[in-house]
Amino acid sequence: MNSQVMPIKKLSLHDLPAVKQMNTGIDDDYIIRIFDRLISSDTQELFGLFREGKLVSIGGYSLFGENQYAMIGRLRSDLTLRSKGYSTALLSQVVKELRDMPEIKWIGANTHLSNYPTRKVLEKIGLQPGQVSHYLTLTSPEKLNGHTPGKVWKGIYDIKEKFSYLLSLSDNALGLFPYECYYPLPYDQVLFTEKYLEDASMYVNPDQTRFVLIKNDQKKYQYSHVKYFWNDHYQQPGFFETIYDHWKKNKDNYGCWIDFSEEGFKQIPYLSPYEVQDPWILYGIVTRHNQARSNLPRA
Repeated sequence: MNSQVMPIKKLSLHDLPAVKQMNTGIDDDYIIRIFDRLISSDTQELFGLFREGKLVSIGGYSLFGENQYAMIGRLRSDLTLRSKGYSTALLSQVVKELRDMPEIKWIGANTHLSNYPTRKVLEKIGLQPGQVSHYLTLTSPEKLNGHTPGKVWKGIYDIKEKFSYLLSLSDNALGLFPYECYYPLPYDQVLFTEKYLEDASMYVNPDQTRFVLIKNDQKKYQYSHVKYFWNDHYQQPGFFETIYDHWKKNKDNYGCWIDFSEEGFKQIPYLSPYEVQDPWILYGIVTRHNQARSNLPRA
């Protein structure tokens, strides 16, 4: 593909009309609503591929963990020009730019398990398939059945103590850290910043063998985003009482968003209390300049 005919560039506020004119088939695309924030952010970039002066594909990345983790996303293409390799060309350029940044440890992307066109693009640009996650939002706790009742777990308020619990985790059934809704990342202490832990609530069970981290997160709605690293949600006394108690203290939240592993999802006896999404799959690679010294899990 001739880059002079179809250039790829970082988008600016000047490109907003071109973004609006793309026929993506998405009604009320949130990218348009937050476009000014995206292109002015220090931790996010948005790129566009142009064909004869017309914007035909966009995509970008967000940086996390002191800019060491890059998540590719916000991929959009004009419906009339799909299956022509434009998205692959665009994201190849994005990955190249990220690979040239020495601070980047990991590059990843998250998509629906059934989204085969996007998965094909991600594999073409060198990302490797990894963990599958199920995103469920508990919206009807009165319908819960089959769980083990118990008392609300003890709150942990000291940031150093929260950090210590997160570092103590030896077995992680999720195989990742659900940093935000839709943004799972490798489990790495660089993500556990003082600000992140200050904004998150932590609760520990009576025998201190389990903990849950809950952070309010705004996507289309505001959620109580539950980060729990075992598959025994229904066996642990007080788990559901604890997350429901947090929700009651945050009345503006739509519900409790919970990331389940495949095994954890299979153990749910009834799905009626939840809003259920199709499963997602995380793709990723450890960058070349970090492979030799990194013990990070490959997503």
